[in-house]
Amino acid sequence: MICTKCGAEMDQTDKNTFTGRVIREYECRSCGHSDWQDEGVALWQVLHDAAEQDKAEAAARAAANVAADPQETQPGPPPALSFRQRLTGLFRREK
Repeated sequence: MICTKCGAEMDQTDKNTFTGRVIREYECRSCGHSDWQDEGVALWQVLHDAAEQDKAEAAARAAANVAADPQETQPGPPPALSFRQRLTGLFRREK
């Protein structure tokens, strides 16, 4: 950033994103003038908003699926047995 008072190049002294926006603070070494610049929405805020929107859409889809097909709430067949469970089951059966 260029200093508005003397025209020298300013040094960045701080970068804040805790408000959800990228705000950079600058200070001129020549004259001591300080200024700040708002660079828009912070990346973490964009990602957070997208994740919240995805969660809301998933919840809406799940609610729509339950309302559309009530048979899904009924118990289905038992889960598939693992290889170990099938193998030990052979030895546990009574003859």
